[in-house]
Amino acid sequence: MKPFSYYDLLDAFTLSGCPVCRLLGLDAQRFLDSLLYENTMDIGIQQGMRASRGLCNTHAWQLLEYKGNAAGIAVLSEAVLDELITLLRSDPGPAASGRSLRGLISKRDGTQTAAALDARQGCLCCGLLDRTEANYLQTIADHFSEGPMQEAFRVSEGLCLPHFRQFVPLLRDPALLRLAIDAQARIWQHLKDELEQYLRQSGARATDEPMGAEGDSWQRAILAIAGDKRLFGMDGSRKKR
Repeated sequence: MKPFSYYDLLDAFTLSGCPVCRLLGLDAQRFLDSLLYENTMDIGIQQGMRASRGLCNTHAWQLLEYKGNAAGIAVLSEAVLDELITLLRSDPGPAASGRSLRGLISKRDGTQTAAALDARQGCLCCGLLDRTEANYLQTIADHFSEGPMQEAFRVSEGLCLPHFRQFVPLLRDPALLRLAIDAQARIWQHLKDELEQYLRQSGARATDEPMGAEGDSWQRAILAIAGDKRLFGMDGSRKKR
């Protein structure tokens, strides 16, 4: 019996963009929706929010898109601030230690306070996405020897660069690895050809030929190279903070 993620992936391959990015985006939306509408008063969730010092920058700002649930955001933020205030007030600080003026301004004192404020665990939403991301990529790899998965990959827009890099080490069969590499190379070559066509048409004002599918190729190229804007950090990996 195939996992639900198998069928989700086959469906996602028929849509634009990286299928793993698309499913992770939906997972994040579901998590944040549940967080605000069902779990704001959950003790375990509040403890996790305290330990993680709130959500990461990306997912914290994404909360603001959920209109009409300011109270839920307030409850979770209050728990995090209560934790931070408690930590600051429980820190005796350099003044209470009777140190000299040089000790008061030493780097070590500030470092200790900063360490106390550091997150004890990662963003709750990122943690979920880490698990589901690994599941999606492993599911593709586990079923890549099968015709439906190969065909879905072949006719799709492929994986984004960050996810393709994570995917290829999961293929232990050299023949399947070569198949995946060839398929992804053809997908990227097609996109590159569209970019070249876009540049020819946008640069040559004399032509009256209308833009076709290549009209948004420059946007699709960003997604293909960088992945979804809400999933990866500056170095191409997802940050917990």
